[in-house]
Order: sequence, then C-alpha cells, then structure tokens
Amino acid sequence: MIETLNTIMPVIVKTLERVHDSSWKMDYNIHDSYELIFVKKGSIDFWIEEEKIELKAGDLLIIKPHTRHKFEVVGSFKAEFIVMGFYLKPQSKSKIEELKEIYGFLKHMEALSSPFYYLHVRKRSSIFFCLESILQETKENRESLLLYIKSLELFIYITREMVNLEIKRSFDYSKIAKFIKDYIDQNYMEDIKIGDIAKKLFMSESSISRLFKNQFGILPKEYLLSKRIEKAKEYLSMSNLKISEIAIMCGFSSLQRFNDIFKKYTGFSPTHFRKLTLQSSK
Repeated sequence: MIETLNTIMPVIVKTLERVHDSSWKMDYNIHDSYELIFVKKGSIDFWIEEEKIELKAGDLLIIKPHTRHKFEVVGSFKAEFIVMGFYLKPQSKSKIEELKEIYGFLKHMEALSSPFYYLHVRKRSSIFFCLESILQETKENRESLLLYIKSLELFIYITREMVNLEIKRSFDYSKIAKFIKDYIDQNYMEDIKIGDIAKKLFMSESSISRLFKNQFGILPKEYLLSKRIEKAKEYLSMSNLKISEIAIMCGFSSLQRFNDIFKKYTGFSPTHFRKLTLQSSK
C-alpha cells in the first residue's frame, strides 16, 4: 500500500527534531528534495546561496530542491527546530501537474523567482500542531499511513496560509485609509470615535490606525482632532458664533476640552485666537 501511495502522496525523506547551541554549524549542502525548517525555540542564521535570513521561534522556511544552503544557531540559548525533507514521486509528467493542483503550495513555490518561501507560524496554529504530529509519528513508525495523511494535511494548511497572505499583500489598503479619511471629513462634527470606525470595517482599532498612518503619516485620532481644530479656526475667524457653540459644532464634548485641545494645537486659547485674527483683518 505504501508503494501505491508514493504515486500520489509525498515521499518523506526525513523528519528530524534538533536541539543545538551556538557552537553548532552546518556547512553548505544541496538536496534533491524540498526542505522545510521550522524553528520552535531560539534563533538561527540561515543562508540560501549568499542571502542571509534570520529565523526565530515560529518562523517556517521552505526551500526548493537543488538549492545551496547552510545554517547555524546564534545567541546564548539553544535552538529547537524541525527539519523535514520531502518530494513527490509521480509515475509521469502529467501526474506531476495533477499533483501540483493537489499540493497547491508546490505550484505557488514554482511560480516564485525566489528559491525559498518564508512565513511565520503562530504557536497554536494548525500548522504548528500538524508538524508536531508528523514528528511524533516519524519517531514511532516511519512507514505508517498516518504519516502520509498528516503530511497531506500539513500541505493543505500551508497552502491556505500562502493564499491568505497573498490576498492580504495584494489588497489595496489605501482604499480603507481613504474611506477612514473621508468618513472623518464628513462626520468630524459628530461624537465619533476611531473604535466605532474600526467596528464598521470589522477591523481592530490598532489595525486601522496602523494602515492610516502608513498612508497619511498621521494617526486617525490625531487627524480627527486636527480636522476639528481647522474648522474651529474657520468659525472663529469668519463668524460671530459663541465659542461654546463652535465647540459643539466641531464635535467637542465640552467647552473645557475644546479650550485645552485648541491651545495644544495652536498655542492660543480660542478667545485669544479670535482677537488676533480680528486685529490682522483690520
């Protein structure tokens, strides 16, 4: 049965768990199989050809076959890592293409110009638990059917993670940032909070703050306050409205808060600012 499975499932070359300190190094070597390295603890410096990659706990690296590589443990602590080699053993070239459809991440790997693929794995993720299961099964029975099934499960999880990462990378986050800016521009006079905007977008407040700052160089909370202050300056300069009325019209919850924020941004109280603008207009 195992031989039959070899035609449609990955052949596991090795699955090893290693623990080494900083005195350990591995010289350059090349394999005809794919190689997966997952760091459980510690840090590793990994070279692929002449490119250095720093791997830490949770990092997973997949290297294409026939790729020259070496690595060494760094730091004062020991490193724990899993090394898994595998290749497909189809009966024909047409079967190879079929297998690439099944093992989606292999198709993705081939499309890359880079000889490796890197991703970070959460400690309690499906990939993490699957790797642990494969390691345990290898120790108990290298020829077991469960080892093949677990490997297939691992490849499915990796493929899903790759697809999710590609979606995130290709998504135009500038559109979300622009939506937030437009929303603030149109609703600054309301009692809006950045957390409320985040809920509308089904995102966390920290996430929308980060992407907004990446796009506009300012946090959305700061942009909201600056927008309110700019409008308040217009009203103070061009109308006879009471300062308490302007505070409400610009979205401030109280006159005291308006006074404090206005002085922080302009260096003047609203009353003093109005006097200055009236004097300059004469």
